[in-house]
Amino acid sequence: MSPEEKKLWILYKKTKRPELYEQLVSKYLPLVHYLANKLNMYTSNLLELDDLYSAGLVGLLEAIDRFDINKGYEFSTFGTLRIKGAIVDEIRKTDWVPRSIREKHKKIKAAIKYLYDSTGQTPSDSEIAEEMDISIEQYNQITDNLGPMFLSSLDENISSKGDGENLTLKDVVSDDSADVQKQMHKEKVKAILLEGIDQLSDREKLVISLYYYEELSLKEIGKILEVSESRVCQIHSSSILKLKNIVEQKLNDEIKI
Repeated sequence: MSPEEKKLWILYKKTKRPELYEQLVSKYLPLVHYLANKLNMYTSNLLELDDLYSAGLVGLLEAIDRFDINKGYEFSTFGTLRIKGAIVDEIRKTDWVPRSIREKHKKIKAAIKYLYDSTGQTPSDSEIAEEMDISIEQYNQITDNLGPMFLSSLDENISSKGDGENLTLKDVVSDDSADVQKQMHKEKVKAILLEGIDQLSDREKLVISLYYYEELSLKEIGKILEVSESRVCQIHSSSILKLKNIVEQKLNDEIKI
C-alpha cells in the first residue's frame, strides 16, 4: 500500500468524512469492474453484466466499512474476497444448472476417465465426443453450458490428503502456506497439474495461462484467440475437466501403491 493510499485510509477511518469515502469507492471501483467481467463467464442469460457490477459494488462498500488498516494487509486482497463473494452469491441466487446438464457433465467425466485409463494420455475434445457418440458441435454446446458448474473452479476441491483436509486449485496457484505437510502436498499436486497442462492442446494451455495466471477476462482471451467468449468458455470447461481427472487419477494411484 502506497503512503498516499495509507494516509487516505487512516484519515477516513478517523473522520468518516463522506468525501474521503467517495475517494475510496472511486479508487477501487475498477476492481469491481474487473471481477464482474471475469466472473461473467459463469452466468447464463438470466443475468446482465450490470447486475454483477451492482452486486460487486455492494461487496466493495461492505469491504470499505470492514477493512482494518491496522492489520497490515492490502485492501486489494481483502476487497477482492468481499467483492468476489458478493458477485458469486448473486450468480448463485439466479443461476442454476439443469439436471440434464449435470448428467451430461458426469458422462463427460466418465469418458475422459475411460480414455485416460486406456491410453495414459489426456484425450482431445474430438476423442471425448467420439467416445460419447456425439458430434464435436454437441460436445462444445455441452461444455458451453457447464460454466455455472465451474463458478468456483479455483475453490473446488481437487484432491484430499486422506485425512479430511482438501486442497483446492487456489491453494496450488498461491504460494503462501505455513503448514509444512500441506505445502508438500501442494507441491505434489502442482507438479501433477503442470504435467497435466503439458498434455493439453496449445489452445487449452493458452486459455488456462491467460485466465488463471495473467488474469485476463473472457472477452480479452477471446480477442487474443480470435474466437467468441462462448468458445473460450467451452475450452475452459473442457480443460478443467481434463485437469481434474489427471489430478484425481494420479493421486489415487499413489494411494494404491
